[in-house]
Amino acid sequence: MDRDELHLADALRRRQPSALERLMDIHGNTVYGLVNRILSGAGRPEDVEECVSDVFMASWKRINEFDEKKGTLRTWLLIIAKYSALDARRKLLRIPEAEPFEGQAKSSKSVEETVLSKTASAEMLQLVNALPEPDRTIFYKRYYYYESVEQIARGLKLTGKAVENRLYRLRKMFRDKMSTGRLE
Repeated sequence: MDRDELHLADALRRRQPSALERLMDIHGNTVYGLVNRILSGAGRPEDVEECVSDVFMASWKRINEFDEKKGTLRTWLLIIAKYSALDARRKLLRIPEAEPFEGQAKSSKSVEETVLSKTASAEMLQLVNALPEPDRTIFYKRYYYYESVEQIARGLKLTGKAVENRLYRLRKMFRDKMSTGRLE
């Protein structure tokens, strides 16, 4: 890790407001880009701004958790950003449940439905991990890291159309396997 990052982390630990401003100046665009990609299609620009602010406030509050032996300040900050954005995305996409009628109990998943759901998730993960390259990488970049088709194409030196075709075939394959109930 370079000396500037160490000094910045130390200044943050000493609660110097100028250090937080410096952190935002250095890494603000990168954090914004990651949060924006993850929240794409889930919220408004204000939601992205709020999440980015939350990331920097979390870094201010949690700076003592940063360990320079485990990685860079930038990486630590991006991990906070990723998980904050994923939490925000889940909240934004959550559909509020309808209130039950008076005297009617709220419905909840049965134990059997929960077990089946977890089993299906594990089988889906096995299926994804069994994909040949570059399909597995494309899947993770698109649906886990929320990268755009253009970013994936540039990174893998493919055309955008080739990436779109592969994603289409993957979705079709998953849909077919899920409709038959056989994920293996």
